Amino acid sequence: MKKTLVTYLLVPGILLAIFLFFYLGAVKEMEAKAKAVAAAKALADTEEAARKAEIERKANEDAERRQQERDAVDAAKEAKKEADYLAVMTQLRTEATDYSAQADKLAKEVGALEIAISDARSNKEKLNRETFDLAKEVELAKINRRNSEIEIQRMIEMTGKKMATTSVALPPPPPPLPTK
Repeated sequence: MKKTLVTYLLVPGILLAIFLFFYLGAVKEMEAKAKAVAAAKALADTEEAARKAEIERKANEDAERRQQERDAVDAAKEAKKEADYLAVMTQLRTEATDYSAQADKLAKEVGALEIAISDARSNKEKLNRETFDLAKEVELAKINRRNSEIEIQRMIEMTGKKMATTSVALPPPPPPLPTK
């Protein structure tokens, strides 16, 4: 029994005590490692969170900076667009004023030309009337001349007939021929 006692109780008890000694030491080391790992993980998580927060902060700053740049570019585009619009409107107003002035000037010229055309037409009518009157006078003068010539011819004829019938117009008889 002794042998059984030693074999079944004492050796396993001693081995159990050695096992417990190493086991409890290992458990303490594992707990210390677990705490160290947990602390390291907590520290890494904290650092990761800080790094993520820093990255997020930088991303937000970058996004804000880009947004401000876009806003500045948009404002510049809007200002340029407004300036271009005002320039075009000013140019259009200037051109409209110029065209209006030219239209007024041309209207005055048209009025003056219409008056000149009217005067030219009235002068033409007057010249046509004078030409007609002069042609009429020339024709009347020709008619009067022809009538006068006809009258003169008639008077000559009448005078010739009267002279032929009167003794005044008869020539004296020829003188007698001398006799020898």
